[in-house]
Amino acid sequence: MPCNANTFFSDESKQPLATNNTHVSYYRGPRFHDVAVRFVEEAGGWDSITLESETDRKLALFADRALAERWHAHHREHAILGLLTSKENQRRPLV
Repeated sequence: MPCNANTFFSDESKQPLATNNTHVSYYRGPRFHDVAVRFVEEAGGWDSITLESETDRKLALFADRALAERWHAHHREHAILGLLTSKENQRRPLV
């Protein structure tokens, strides 16, 4: 398959991806839920984590910035992401 500069391909079907038809997915390895639960357990449970609402961007942020850095490192270490077409991602099982 020829590869042009700045061209991405689906990790599942290997077809070229258009910028308006690309999803990032927890493609191989643990689901987001599993990565997050493992982090929470290692951090001491849900009671040890305080989140603050950031309504402008509709996000929840860690109140403890050091804990946020630990989450980012944990996610980088355990999440395995892939690029898929939107249809491929929507067909993926939830479990």
